[in-house]
Amino acid sequence: MKKTTVQALTALALALLILLALDRLTNRLDVVEGHAWDFVYYIDMAENGVWGNPNLAAPYAYRFITPLLARGLNQLLGTPTFVGFKLLAYGGLLTALWGVYFVARKLGAGFWAALVVMSIPAGALFNVKFLLFDFYRPDQLAYPLLVFAILALMYRKPTLAVSLGVLGLLIREYLIIPIAIALFLWAREWWANRKDVRPLVWMGLTAAGTLLVLALPRWLIPITMTQQILDPFNDPQFLKTLFGMPLNWKRNYNYVFNLAAYWMPLLILATPGRLRRAWQGLGAYRPWIWIYLGVNLLGMMYGGTDMMRYATFFFIPQAFFISLILQDREQPVHVYEVLYLWGALVIFNRLLFQFPIWDFNAYLDFYAGYGDVITRGSALRWAEWLGLTGLGAALREVWLRSASLREMTLTALVERLPAWSR
Repeated sequence: MKKTTVQALTALALALLILLALDRLTNRLDVVEGHAWDFVYYIDMAENGVWGNPNLAAPYAYRFITPLLARGLNQLLGTPTFVGFKLLAYGGLLTALWGVYFVARKLGAGFWAALVVMSIPAGALFNVKFLLFDFYRPDQLAYPLLVFAILALMYRKPTLAVSLGVLGLLIREYLIIPIAIALFLWAREWWANRKDVRPLVWMGLTAAGTLLVLALPRWLIPITMTQQILDPFNDPQFLKTLFGMPLNWKRNYNYVFNLAAYWMPLLILATPGRLRRAWQGLGAYRPWIWIYLGVNLLGMMYGGTDMMRYATFFFIPQAFFISLILQDREQPVHVYEVLYLWGALVIFNRLLFQFPIWDFNAYLDFYAGYGDVITRGSALRWAEWLGLTGLGAALREVWLRSASLREMTLTALVERLPAWSR
């Protein structure tokens, strides 16, 4: 068996161990009565199907693949509703983390550095732990489709990426990202050789397929209400929301917090020099990053009240940056920086604690950053973020300047390990 295969299987086993450990530390959402959150509609579709269901609401009804897969699993296995969703959560999250490992390897990271990159979304509260708590969401299938669509683009297979993206639009609308990147690549290819019309044909087919997949469910599936914040089809207040949402300062306050909270791992490892070299190292991927960031920032602004869940889709661009920073030769990352980063993730993302679903206010303050809700807990969370990020930056400066710690870089440590593990 090839060394790379052994390493990939080792990464998969580690991802499974992380999931099992986090699942052990996480309570299950079982207080569903009296709430009108997303999971109510996904559970209803899993139990009652889509056609003829009088309880459908936008946008959940258009993301029917996940609940219908859960429904199929439960009917096949003869299990209660939560089992099908939990199986999908495990399969999806495991595949997503494994995909992040492959992204890091494609960007040139070694085995150990790729494991570090994979561990970062695993330590993000709403990437993994939340979906082991509330596993009725479609995100657990959106993540793996998104990461493998990006991988397909990295391996120059845009048609595969578009296929995964179009399928994923029936799971989560964020799968528009690889489609947008593929359209950009074909447009650039056509511009370089305007005599070749094949890129234009692919662009046309992709645009038509995307519009069809987005429009047909909204045309064919009858809904009784909309909970979509920005809904041009069902909300007469659409324009008011479109222009009013960015003017809500409380929401903007939480918007910035969620961005800062999710990008904390990169900020702990980053120096101006490391960031500059990582950006240079991205090369042809830089336009991809701009497209990705633009779509995700808009999605966070208009997607919903739980912006922290929308921020989790930054896991791929963060993986790009950190993969390159871990390869930095001018300022190599110290082992202590990685250990501190893991500690900060455990503390800040509450990985050792259960979600206080029994107390609504405590539940909102558990992570903070919800909608336009600002409480004393919001200020405390900012203080916690500043403390962890600031301490990380201070310790990093000490480690980088210490001559006695030069041999404790991640690169130097890996070079001492057996050849099979490098």
